[in-house]
Amino acid sequence: MSYLRVLVVAFCGEDTVKYLCIVALLLGSSISSFAADNIFQIKRVADGVYAAIATRTFRINCNAVIVLMDNGVLVVDAESTPSAAREIIAGIKQLTDKPVQYVVITHFHGDHFQGTEAYVQTWPSVQIISSEATRDGIATMGASRLEREILELPARIDKLKTDLQQAKDPQTKDQIKTSLSQAQAYYIEVKNLHVVLPTLLVDHKMIFQGKTRTVEILRPGRAHTEGDLFVYVPDAKVIATGDALHSGAPTLTDASPFDWIRTLDAVEKLDFQTVIGGHGDVIQGKGTFDLWKQYLAELMEDAVKANSQGETLDEARKTLAPPLIAKYGSKFGDMPWPFSETVDSNINRAFRIVSGPARIDAK
Repeated sequence: MSYLRVLVVAFCGEDTVKYLCIVALLLGSSISSFAADNIFQIKRVADGVYAAIATRTFRINCNAVIVLMDNGVLVVDAESTPSAAREIIAGIKQLTDKPVQYVVITHFHGDHFQGTEAYVQTWPSVQIISSEATRDGIATMGASRLEREILELPARIDKLKTDLQQAKDPQTKDQIKTSLSQAQAYYIEVKNLHVVLPTLLVDHKMIFQGKTRTVEILRPGRAHTEGDLFVYVPDAKVIATGDALHSGAPTLTDASPFDWIRTLDAVEKLDFQTVIGGHGDVIQGKGTFDLWKQYLAELMEDAVKANSQGETLDEARKTLAPPLIAKYGSKFGDMPWPFSETVDSNINRAFRIVSGPARIDAK
């Protein structure tokens, strides 16, 4: 690849750009972290378990989860860039002097793996954990999507410059300036990004049993992608779900929705109270599981019905989108994207699953 070097072993070396991160401990159960872009707010959700909640930026970052164990730290997911991951690392160093021993990559999408090299640079012995499907996905689709994104970024930056010139409202100008600055910084960084492949693979379950804490890494079935992992901390009654469940809306780009419903059913049976999803705020209780299962089931039932009635994809979008937006539009948060911006692509994916690509392509 022209821009990327995929590493099977951990990447080591000094970065040429240094980022200043200042992390301040606040009163109560939350920590706010401050860096160049102030990307994350780190919240204590249980004894020794923290959620790093990502704010909206030009390139979406995922939430990270920090779990303090007996002799080290386990982190869930690694952000869109090494600089974003370094902000999490700075926060971890304020919490503990223990090293990060494990980074779990829940699935192969770029906002969850592209920052991994920052952990390897900071702790060279760190183990990067994923399912085999996720490792393969990073090496193939994840890397190719990143390369395509790099090729497309100059045009996106040029459009932001044009939008800025045409903007009249001061608030709109400020928003575009922020996006433009973030886009330019992201472009510079990802051109030199190294994709680090996981070194430790989970088939069905992996358990880290310590004197004071047990952490379970689970792969109960296909969901948001082929290889989703969940991280469960039984003593804290906390589960990290990646993008298989969060406070926003499901996105089906690489999903297996029928399996996804069954996977959520299996995970919901575990004893937990707090859910840290891949985006949006921390969730209390299990109500979001029912909401996601209901939406996925209704979407797929509607797609089956539209297909059986001989509708084309365009007709199905016009038929299905308005009632779905009316019913679910206010029930999901807007991270990483508002529901209204996901519904058409979700209908596309659902219709393709039930009808097959040949019929869609023919019409």
